[in-house]
Amino acid sequence: MYLNTHSYYSLRYGTMSPETLLKQAQQMGVSAMALTDINSTSARLDFVRLSEKYKLRPILGVDFRNGVQQRFVMLAENNHGFYRLNSYLSALLHADKFFVPERAPQLENTFVVYPFQREEFPLCENEFIGVRPADINQLKFSKWHAHQEKLVVLKTVSFLDKKAYNAHRLLRAIDNNTLLSKLPVTEQGEASDVMIPEMLLEDGVFHLDLLLRALLLYL
Repeated sequence: MYLNTHSYYSLRYGTMSPETLLKQAQQMGVSAMALTDINSTSARLDFVRLSEKYKLRPILGVDFRNGVQQRFVMLAENNHGFYRLNSYLSALLHADKFFVPERAPQLENTFVVYPFQREEFPLCENEFIGVRPADINQLKFSKWHAHQEKLVVLKTVSFLDKKAYNAHRLLRAIDNNTLLSKLPVTEQGEASDVMIPEMLLEDGVFHLDLLLRALLLYL
């Protein structure tokens, strides 16, 4: 299951419409997917409405970030959880200065996924560590390797293809008020943030050789 996907409602970052994202997911054999735009839930109505057309189970959430730095992904378990999530997001957006803390608040009917880091820290029952393809080698030598019940696949999807990734880089340059040639790597996503067949993410375990070949195919 994809737990971290972006539409163009991730302003000056994402490049896909909600329908393009859903169509791509259907082609990749995805049965359920979470839309987690960056600090936004604006695409929720289109996403939920169109998910029936593409026969996908929609999950709603938010990718909470400071700039492009991901703090955590929060997913709603049900309507009550989505209300709690939206209330928290609104409070952050209406603060004098927008800032997402390192740890998520404990909100009823929500799940939280933190990006992988080698340092171990206590997790609540509804909190997990998200492992990306690039994290696999580090995971082997991390203490998290002994807590696999707390590990989930966090394969980010932001772009349809290389052309869309190039458009993303232009958006990031505009957002940073800089030339494309001077855009820092830390201010842009990864070219590998494209969707691949869901079977390669089976049971939360990466089939690494197949995954690498698939990424090369879809870039």
